Amino acid sequence: MLSANGQTRSYNYMISCHSQICPKINSADQNLNKQCNLCPKRILLVGGITKLKAVYKDIIEGSGGEFEYMDGYMKGGDKALDNKIKRCDMVLCPVDCNSHNACLSVKKLCKKHKKPFHMLKSSSISGISMAVSKIV
Repeated sequence: MLSANGQTRSYNYMISCHSQICPKINSADQNLNKQCNLCPKRILLVGGITKLKAVYKDIIEGSGGEFEYMDGYMKGGDKALDNKIKRCDMVLCPVDCNSHNACLSVKKLCKKHKKPFHMLKSSSISGISMAVSKIV
C-alpha cells in the first residue's frame, strides 16, 4: 500500500488461529496454520470506507480468509447483493457508512440464504480487525 509520502507501507494483521489444518497450506508448513483462522471462509464486506478497501483485504486475507467486497451503494439493487451473499460464507456490514436500506437488505438476504452476518458499529480498521478476530 502506498502512503501519502509515496513510501510503501505494509499492514500485517495476523490473528491467532483456532483452526486445525488450513487447506491452503501444505502439511510441511503447518507452523503457518497459526496465522490462518479464517480458512477457507469467504468473507463479504458490504460498505466500508472505499479508500481502506486494500487494508480491509489485508486484514481478512492475512487471517487466511478470502475477501469479497461490495460498496454500500445499491445501484444494482438487491440482485447484485444477493449474488455476492450466495457466494460468501459470512457477511460483515458496518452500519456507520451504509444506508438503512442497505443494512436491511443485507439482513434480509443473509437470513434468506442462511448466512451468518455481523452488523458492525464502525468501518474503522480497528473495528474490522476486531470483528475478524472474533470469527472462528
